[in-house]
Amino acid sequence: MNPELETLRAEIDAIDRELVALFERRMTVAARVGEAKAAAGVAVLDETRERRVIENALRLSAPENHTAVTAFMRNLMELSKSRQRESRDAI
Repeated sequence: MNPELETLRAEIDAIDRELVALFERRMTVAARVGEAKAAAGVAVLDETRERRVIENALRLSAPENHTAVTAFMRNLMELSKSRQRESRDAI
C-alpha cells in the first residue's frame, strides 16, 4: 500500500483516539449537567445556549468547515441532551 496513505491513516487513527476520549469526557459532564438541571427544575433544551455553542464553534473553525462544524455540533448536542435526559431519569 501507499506509504503516505498509511501515514495519513495512522494520523487519523490517533486523532480518533483523542476524539473518543474527549467525547466520553463531554458525555460525563453532560450527565452532570442533566442532574444539575433536574435539581434546579430546568428543562434539558436551552435553544439560546445551543445557538451560542454553535456560534463559538464557528468562530474557532475555518470558514470552509462551517457547514460540517455546525452539523457536528448539532449532533454532539443531541447526544448530550440524550445523556442529560438519561441522567435525569436515573435520579
